[in-house]
Parts: sequence; C-alpha cells; structure tokens
Amino acid sequence: MPQLDVDLLAGIRAGERVACDACYERHAPVLARYAWSRLRARDLVEEVLQETFLTAWRKRSDMRIVDESMLPWLMVVCRNHVNNLLRRVARDRSAPLTTDIAGSDGGEDLHWIDAELRKLSRMDEAVCRLCLIDGMTYAQAAAVLGSTPGAVGKRLERARARLRLALTEGGAGA
Repeated sequence: MPQLDVDLLAGIRAGERVACDACYERHAPVLARYAWSRLRARDLVEEVLQETFLTAWRKRSDMRIVDESMLPWLMVVCRNHVNNLLRRVARDRSAPLTTDIAGSDGGEDLHWIDAELRKLSRMDEAVCRLCLIDGMTYAQAAAVLGSTPGAVGKRLERARARLRLALTEGGAGA
C-alpha cells in the first residue's frame, strides 16, 4: 500500500532517502509535465526538476502538506524555478548576427543593419555590437561599458525595436 504524503514528509524530515525517492517517483511526472509546458526543452525540464527537489530537501522543515499532498508546495517551488530559469535565459540571451555585419551571410545583404546601428547613440551602438555581434551577455557588456546589466538590456530592447521598425519599413529589402 502506497504511503501517504504526510508519512513521506515525516520520513523526508527525518532524512530518509527512501522517503525522498518515493516523493520523487510520485510527484516528478506531474512537475515534469508542468515544466515541459513552459520550457519545451528536456535539459531545462531536468534542471528544473533537480532544482525543485533540491529545494524541497533543503527546505524540508518548511515543506507543507495541502489537502494531504505535497504536490501543491512542490508545484509552487517548481513554478518559481521555471520562472527564474526563463528570466535567466532571457537576460543572458544574445543572438549574434554575424561576425562581419557589413558582409553577406547566406546571400542575405546585411548592410542596412550596419547603417541602422550607426544611427544609434554611441552607447546604444556599442551595446548592440557587444551583445548582438560579439555574443556577450548583458553582464559582460555592462562590465565592458561600465554600466549595469539592466541598463544594457533596456538599451538593447530599444535598439532591437528600432531594427525591427527599419526591417518592416523596407530597410532590409531596399
């Protein structure tokens, strides 16, 4: 007969590995489906599951039973890890355009991007070149420019909007 979550929690709090394993076996599939619905990447789902159960172990004395189940508590922890991961990925994401922006990549003429970048302020142009061309993270670019990652992100957001506008106005095809 399967143990109740109340009994599993008592075992987890007592440091029993068997109880931890049983908790994982019982709740990991639901948590994995939730994480998959948000992340769509197996390695990220595995990372979130690992972090979720590691947090559960570290905070086992704070873990709560809701309606005779640990799942609601675990789901909140999982959701928080998913959100943190998504923020980290968005913050660190950089999409290098090409090493030679004025050159040709796959037959696509990218001169218009170089021209648009030169229209930006010196700082915005530097941010774009560091993040989009050189592939630096916001934190790395901020360190080079003596700024903050948040400021770099905002500058890059505005510059990307300007590039999108130039693209929709025919800058890429003109």
